[in-house]
Amino acid sequence: AEGVRARQVPVDYASHSAHVERIEAELLDVLGPIVPRRPEVPFYSTVTGGLLRETVLDAAYWYRNLRQPVRFEETVRALLAKGFATFVESSAHPVLVMGIQETGDEVLAVGSLRREEGGLERFLTSAAELFVRGTDIDWASLFEGTGARRVDLPTYAFQREHHWLEPSAPATAGPAQPDGIDGWRYRTTWTALPGAGATTAPTGPVLLVVPAGTDTALADEAEAALARHGVHADRLTVDAATATRTGLAAALAPYTGHARVLSLLGTAGLPHPEHSELPLAAVGTALLAQAAADAGLTGRLWTVTRGAVAVSPGEVPGSEGAQVWGLGRGIALELPTLWGGLVDLPEAPDDRTWQRLLSVLAGPPALSGEDQVALRASGAYGRRLVPAAGTPARRTYTPRGTVLVTGGTGALGAHVARWLARNGAAHLVLTSRRGPGAPGADALAGELRALGTEVTVAACDVSDRDDLAALLDAHPPTAVFHTAGVPHSEAFLDTGTGSFADVYAGKVTGARHLDELTRARGLDLDAFVLYASGAGVWGSGGQSAYGAANAALDALAEQRRAEGLPATSVAWGLWGGGGMGEGAGEEFLSSRGLRTMAPDLAVTALGRALDREDVCVALADMDWPLFAKGFTTFRPSPLIGGLPGVREAAGTDGGAEPAGDGLPGLLAAAGPAERYEILLDAVRRAVAAVLGYAGPEDVDPEGAFRDIGFSSLTAGELAQRLSAAAGRKLPPTLVFDHPTPAAVARHLLELLAPGLPVAVDPEEARVRAALAAVPLAVLRESGLLDTLLALAAPPERGSGGGTFDGARSGAAAGAPDAPGPADVVVDDDLDAIDDLDEDALIALALRDSAA
Repeated sequence: AEGVRARQVPVDYASHSAHVERIEAELLDVLGPIVPRRPEVPFYSTVTGGLLRETVLDAAYWYRNLRQPVRFEETVRALLAKGFATFVESSAHPVLVMGIQETGDEVLAVGSLRREEGGLERFLTSAAELFVRGTDIDWASLFEGTGARRVDLPTYAFQREHHWLEPSAPATAGPAQPDGIDGWRYRTTWTALPGAGATTAPTGPVLLVVPAGTDTALADEAEAALARHGVHADRLTVDAATATRTGLAAALAPYTGHARVLSLLGTAGLPHPEHSELPLAAVGTALLAQAAADAGLTGRLWTVTRGAVAVSPGEVPGSEGAQVWGLGRGIALELPTLWGGLVDLPEAPDDRTWQRLLSVLAGPPALSGEDQVALRASGAYGRRLVPAAGTPARRTYTPRGTVLVTGGTGALGAHVARWLARNGAAHLVLTSRRGPGAPGADALAGELRALGTEVTVAACDVSDRDDLAALLDAHPPTAVFHTAGVPHSEAFLDTGTGSFADVYAGKVTGARHLDELTRARGLDLDAFVLYASGAGVWGSGGQSAYGAANAALDALAEQRRAEGLPATSVAWGLWGGGGMGEGAGEEFLSSRGLRTMAPDLAVTALGRALDREDVCVALADMDWPLFAKGFTTFRPSPLIGGLPGVREAAGTDGGAEPAGDGLPGLLAAAGPAERYEILLDAVRRAVAAVLGYAGPEDVDPEGAFRDIGFSSLTAGELAQRLSAAAGRKLPPTLVFDHPTPAAVARHLLELLAPGLPVAVDPEEARVRAALAAVPLAVLRESGLLDTLLALAAPPERGSGGGTFDGARSGAAAGAPDAPGPADVVVDDDLDAIDDLDEDALIALALRDSAA
């Protein structure tokens, strides 16, 4: 009755429940003659959830297999953590493939045979699916002895169009690059921006957003500077501690026509009243950007901070503002058409500083793309990322005595613990919230003790100040390695204050407690190492809160070093060996230019950073030209523009979407008849760029995405491109929800232009005009009136008739589809579900969940 399919299994007990206990004796008797052997192929058990090496597959094991819960997902994730991302289900029909793929976006899982396809052709098709997605297949053994030989493919002599991958052109000669792990080192610096001195100002009104409860002197100065250049400013005061996203969006609605939004919320110095670890500067900035997106603001949002960055050697960054910068770098990637940039002011800006600020807001050609700018009395400066390979060593760090590793039972903590043990640490204190109960803790402790190191595994929540104080009293360390933290990935528009608090708890709060408590105890530390991330240095989509938290660690390191205390903050790239980036996302990140770092090399690079007494350093194995192609698709990035190969790569992608105000701005300026065509063209261009087509003309508007080679990876890339062009986050399931370019264009039309008039199909307009011209009496006399009224009547509820993607037959090509009646699944259709392939099942599930 509820549309749930069920099938009765012909057994008289319920597997994996207490019912099995009734047949325990019978099973043990029947299976008793089984003699187990030691596995010759590595065997991961869904009974234990891990690797089995011993001869334990006896009758008792197979009884437990039937009685206990199936730890299938746990086992799959264990394999993913070990680097296994390709799965083949050897069966007569795949039943596990979908479950395996649900454990990660980039898992490759295929079957071998299918129901009613049990021959060699199906088996070879499955092998081909693996082969075209990167798995090596020994084809030679298949054709051995058959006389088969390689043949040339057609040459397409007259089409003159390449369809095959070709080697990349050799890089142009340039300065020699450092080899090995020294080539992983990067640091940030500042370069002078002479163009910011021009006497320019933004055209059109500016909305000035001011934090409540603070001195209004800065806002008064900003408003006066705008007025001196004839720029009208409206002021909006926001209390970030009490404001809601909905309420702020409503307050912003009257200002959708303003040319710029200048936010001073980043200068607030107070903590959040309910989450003291969160600064209102970051929380307010996030709330404003989200509300601005909701309200449909077209003016770019520029955020001002004071003393957030250190431009000259004598400056020390402020933590609150630094977090705003880390946050802003992530917002820029997710809302590229809304986000303007970050501008840091000195504590006492003078008239020349305000003039430079107005010049930055105006965006003259000399400042094209500059979105991370610091203004000082000496001029304007742009933030840059540069190689840091040439830094000489100043000491040789050797671990001694007791060394504390927070998050020490996790993957990253375990790697540094092994390195510390091998290099002389007498006693390692490894903490995590579960302590000895953490997975793998006992094995890790045994491994470290075998290296001659005393080990204490302690349950300690570093965000709990008292808990951490007790640990430090019991085990005063000579060095601290703070690796604790949780991975975080969430679309910015979905990131609330609670998400910020979760990310900050172990990473930021723990770091501050370690700083304060080791100071208070007068501990003589040789090293104070903070594990940060590249998300805080160059930004990462889906990690805005994580970027803010990591920027806080960089600021803390600089503050400690300014006071003569040891501190090194390492912004890591992509770790192998169970790091936060490994598993389902590793292939995706690698395809974007972040290469996996082998753990032994990564800890060696860490040791060199300590020898060189780095304060803040990024350690990442990057393919910068490849990274830049995606990173700069929708907005330039002067930050990485000077790195080798970036400038050449930034202009090679022909699939960039409209610049300026993006699709919303183009739609607002276009007529009703053009809007759908603009969106369809943008979708086709994005599809062409993702799939490597020559141009949008090669993309069939009504061609199904599944038929032109879209995978989960390319589906996500398409959603990212269209998100950037639309100025709002679109789900990675976009191609499953709307399975053709035309369907996506219609969806975007509803999403981006809900209040704008939509063109009516010319044929429909002609017919409607003709009907309106026919007198009612004539329709009645002709006998057509009753037929027309019947056609116009709403369909009976439950009558079905919807198509798979919900589109109406004969609907106007440029008009969005109206919601129709829900599809009805009858009994005969249930059996057909077995025959649906993966993409069809996903689309069906998404459609049904939306209903």
